[in-house]
Amino acid sequence: DIVGGVVDCDHSDKTPVTLLFEPEWVNNFIGIDVSAEEQKKILEKIDFKVENGVITAPSFRNDIEHQADISEEIARFYGYDKIPDRALSGVADGRYTDRQKLEKLVTDVMLSEGLSEVCTYTFISPKEYDKLRLPADSPRRDSVKIMNPLGEDTSIMRTTAIPSMLEVLSRNYNNRNPKAALFEIAVSFKPRGTEELPEEPKNIVMGLYGEEYDYFSLKGVIEELLYKTGIADYDIERVTDDPILHPGRAARITVGGKTLALLGEVHPETAKNFSIGTRSYVAEVSMDVLFENRGTEKVYTPLPKFPAVTRDLAVVCDKAMPVLSLEKEIQTAVGKNLENISLFDVYEGNQIENGKKSVAFSLKLRSKDKTLTDDDADSAMKKAVKAIEKLGATLRS
Repeated sequence: DIVGGVVDCDHSDKTPVTLLFEPEWVNNFIGIDVSAEEQKKILEKIDFKVENGVITAPSFRNDIEHQADISEEIARFYGYDKIPDRALSGVADGRYTDRQKLEKLVTDVMLSEGLSEVCTYTFISPKEYDKLRLPADSPRRDSVKIMNPLGEDTSIMRTTAIPSMLEVLSRNYNNRNPKAALFEIAVSFKPRGTEELPEEPKNIVMGLYGEEYDYFSLKGVIEELLYKTGIADYDIERVTDDPILHPGRAARITVGGKTLALLGEVHPETAKNFSIGTRSYVAEVSMDVLFENRGTEKVYTPLPKFPAVTRDLAVVCDKAMPVLSLEKEIQTAVGKNLENISLFDVYEGNQIENGKKSVAFSLKLRSKDKTLTDDDADSAMKKAVKAIEKLGATLRS
């Protein structure tokens, strides 16, 4: 005969799951504050047993394996909507440093101005300094020497990234690319003796060539960078003694007496040494000086309540006088009522004396407290004229 019915062969472990009752662990894990007594009541509602500091799970809850499973049950009854927000524990609190934020901002500005980023080697050849036409006693020739170089072309660590940028411009020019606008946040190396590691300052190096670029294109990129980093108080002076740059088309930007940037057209002889057969432009901006002088706070300016008054001012000055010097004198003389000053004309011609130039500014005057009268505007203009006369400039008739 055949035995009827069903035979069930179940070899699973029927031992009840037990876990330690740890209310504090549950509270820390979820981020709540529920008493041990309240947690015990919650568990007993769903057929858990809590006795002598031990939790026994019901036989049908084969999903209970860890304290996290107990915490889930507590959180369910406590209310997910009541659990406060907090940062995850046990993970790295990663964030950008202030310098990393500045580098990111610099990269964004350069890309928005149409420059492409490049990456060059920090190893160069000593001959690069000869191509830059640096004097034999120039401090920029004082380089860290590699003890076991792969070859002469990579035997020293660069003190400036300008030769690296000129090599990239040369490669693009000789590959018949009609234009190039490039930048790099480059590391250079300054030796500090044999016992210490060298300094590794970072600089923003820019290089341009092409029909649509000139000195003012490069200067405009740097001015935009200064505007975005909150640097407004700076000086510009002509540079005539740097062998890398054209003596009549180069400048140095300083902040608080420190050199922030060197920029200008590459000297024809230097360009020839790098096989660049067209006008090219380079700049090197110190990341350290940029970081030290950056503006970290944005100030809200409400919409004006009173109308503005505009005046034009045309002056005659020496041809070599920087326009920025005139602007600063006018700003200081006019004071807080000067909302904006902008250059709109520079003229050199038959109507101007040799060695002189005519510079014209547009001034926007506005008071926060009242509507300015013509007398107020005329008084401000007289102060401006008196100030520029101290620099040797005169009002153009």
